[in-house]
Amino acid sequence: MEQDALGKITGPDFLCVGAQKAGTQWLYDQANLHPDFWMPPIKELHHFDFPEARIKRAKRLLREAEADLEQCNLDRAEDHRRPLDQRDMAFLRKFVALAPVIDLDRYSALFEPKGALISGDITPAYSALDADVIDSIAGRFADLRVVFIARDPVERFWSAYNMAQRNHDPGTDIDSMVRYFNRDKVRKRSMQSDSVTRWRRAIPPDRFALYFFDDLVGDAGAVRRAVLCFLGGDPDKPSGTLGTGFNRKSSLSKAVLTPAVRARLVGLLADEIRICARELGGPAAAWPEKYQLA
Repeated sequence: MEQDALGKITGPDFLCVGAQKAGTQWLYDQANLHPDFWMPPIKELHHFDFPEARIKRAKRLLREAEADLEQCNLDRAEDHRRPLDQRDMAFLRKFVALAPVIDLDRYSALFEPKGALISGDITPAYSALDADVIDSIAGRFADLRVVFIARDPVERFWSAYNMAQRNHDPGTDIDSMVRYFNRDKVRKRSMQSDSVTRWRRAIPPDRFALYFFDDLVGDAGAVRRAVLCFLGGDPDKPSGTLGTGFNRKSSLSKAVLTPAVRARLVGLLADEIRICARELGGPAAAWPEKYQLA
């Protein structure tokens, strides 16, 4: 990891690169309120893929904080988010000034507010990054730790499709779902085995950790302990008042996965389910049998 002129480590200590809809918000919440961490005030930085919404979110938060920081922090407290301080304001000003190009120097500087604390970028879209971009990240941040949380491919896609329906309504019939699945970015995010392979190729085994949504659902406390230890935090310290299984998205509306839709998704993802079972192991080993693919 590179250091500044005073010898202080700069840049992110870790990345969580996915999978989308596999518990990355849970991890951000647990780290954001943990005393060993300073997390950026917005969850997904998207520095390496640049969706337009990333800057819009930061600008909106910066406007709210500059207009009335006290009220902004009261609202954040109600939403189980940590209060903003001057470190966060400095981060937001730097972030909104970034051009939509990969600039590892300016990206690294975003993390200066962390001081001696642990910090990282939790952006599940990084699961779809090309190998050359991953190589540039790994080459610049030599001690970087990387977390990936895998989820049953059918359930993961269905959760992502529900999010897409809430945000921009791609359609509810099976044909619309298949067209959405076949979008390049959507398909890339659906191939978790490919994502893990690309990141594992660039990151040494002792700095790459794979976890499973299945385990998070079954024992969130155990997964929290394992992840925090891997990242260098103390798992015995609480994350504010959050419980280990806190899920801020639990009340969101979700469409029912009908047998017909489920069967179509299993057909689309059958190869990926089998590959995950073989290459990821752990809970993934049971996924083919679950869908009668064994």
